[in-house]
Amino acid sequence: MTDTPRVLIADDEPELLDLYATWLDDIAVEVVLAGCGAAALDRCGEGDLDVVILDRHMPRVSGDEVLDALRDDSGPRTAFVTAATPDVDIVNLDIDAYLTKPVSRDEFVDMVESLLRREAFPETVDRYVEKLSKRAALLESESQSVLRADPIYTAFEAELSSLATRIDYRPLDDPYLNRALADGGHDDLVDS
Repeated sequence: MTDTPRVLIADDEPELLDLYATWLDDIAVEVVLAGCGAAALDRCGEGDLDVVILDRHMPRVSGDEVLDALRDDSGPRTAFVTAATPDVDIVNLDIDAYLTKPVSRDEFVDMVESLLRREAFPETVDRYVEKLSKRAALLESESQSVLRADPIYTAFEAELSSLATRIDYRPLDDPYLNRALADGGHDDLVDS
C-alpha cells in the first residue's frame, strides 16, 4: 500500500459516488471516483489503488468486467457494493467483500477499513473474512435451507466451516468481521 491508501469507487449513480466519498472523509484515504465501468478501468490502469469498490450493474462495462480485468493483474482488494441480489455464483467470484444496497455509513466505512487492514491478516484469516462476507450477503437474500440445497453452496459452507476451526477470533478487532459474524458466521458454522 502507498502512504495514503487510494480507494476507487465506481458507480453509475452520481449521488451515491458523492455520498460514499463523503463517508470516507473521516478516514485517511484518497478517494478516486468513476461514474461508469469504462472510467473505472481507466482509473485502474493508472495503478496505485489499494481498494476498489464496484457496482455490479454499470453501463458499457459492468462491475464484473472490471473485476475480471483487475484480477488478471493480481490487483487491489475489491468489493461489490451493489443493488444486484447475490446468487450462489458469488462464492466463485474473486472478490474480498460484498454488500447489497442500500448500505449504511457504518457498514461502508467498516468494510473499507477492513479491506485496508487485511493486508496484515494471516492468509487463513483473510480467506475466512472474504468468504464470510459472501455468506452474509447470500443469507440476506435467501434462506439457509434453500442455499444448503445447492451443491456449490454446500461445498462453500464446508470450506468456510473448515477455516472457522483454524481462526482465533480474539485478536481480530474488526467491525466488518463482527457484523459478518452476526449475519451468520462462526457459531452457526460450528453448529452445522
